[in-house]
Amino acid sequence: MKQIEISTVIKCAKNLRLLYVEDDVELRNQTKKLFDTIFKFVKVASDGKEALELYKEDVFDIVISDIKMPIMDGVDLTKEIKKINFNQPVIITSAYNDSEYLLEFINLNVNQFVMKPMMLDNLLNTIYSVSKNIINSNVIESYRKDLENSNRILKEKNDELQSLIRILDSKITQISNGQINTIMDLDGDNIEVSKEHLDELKELEIDISGVSVLISLSKNISMSNINVLCEMFDSYANIISQYNECKELTLKIKILAKILNSATNSFIKRVEDISVLLESFIYVLRMWRKNLEQGETKKAFELHVSMINDISTIIDIINKGEKL
Repeated sequence: MKQIEISTVIKCAKNLRLLYVEDDVELRNQTKKLFDTIFKFVKVASDGKEALELYKEDVFDIVISDIKMPIMDGVDLTKEIKKINFNQPVIITSAYNDSEYLLEFINLNVNQFVMKPMMLDNLLNTIYSVSKNIINSNVIESYRKDLENSNRILKEKNDELQSLIRILDSKITQISNGQINTIMDLDGDNIEVSKEHLDELKELEIDISGVSVLISLSKNISMSNINVLCEMFDSYANIISQYNECKELTLKIKILAKILNSATNSFIKRVEDISVLLESFIYVLRMWRKNLEQGETKKAFELHVSMINDISTIIDIINKGEKL
């Protein structure tokens, strides 16, 4: 076997945590001194039961265990560890007369053995091999998580872009049909909404958005979904009604909630026409609240026109559906 420098092993294993299990006190103490120079952290146990308790309390990158020990032997310890984490790297220290256990260990996904009496080169090579595999696995896992995170961010941005495209198309349609009002008296330059109310509005926006998405995607829309949405709109309107500058928006949201409640069947029939407008309204509502949080009250109130137009168009579509 090729001799390996201990410095090479330390470089590979210096950030790893070890659980070492050995019932021979003298061997355990001597070997721990070596392990303390190699690993970041070392805990020792004198039998399988003690080792299992330590394993359940902490996180270890490698477990090195003897086979024949009192109370709980290395086979039973490995079985219990593999129940917790089947991929846990385990190195077994084995005497030549322990060969009857080897097949059982292989079935437990253990394929690293150091024969006793332990030769330093053999021990270091085994530790290096296992440590290198752990480092490589960690790097691959890190890349996988980074890739998943990047894909998630890209998907979120793509979903947001698609949402904005649908909203823009909806606005263009509204303009073409003469449904957009572009003039509104703005009197909210000095409004100050409390942080408590802003936090409540933010929570409601998340809930409203979730229910509206559920409604737009569902082929079997339930009355309870729409009733919940109406209740949320009412709650939102009740909060902003405490600010005189929001009186027109408050009124529109309350009217929307009332119409949804009274014309549920029409809403269900026309949900495909309404869902994008509802999405637009919720999106702009979120931007409105964010501007208020940042003290950009003029920008916030410039969004009133868009929200009120969306609500008015939704109501018109529902009312037309009622007449059909």
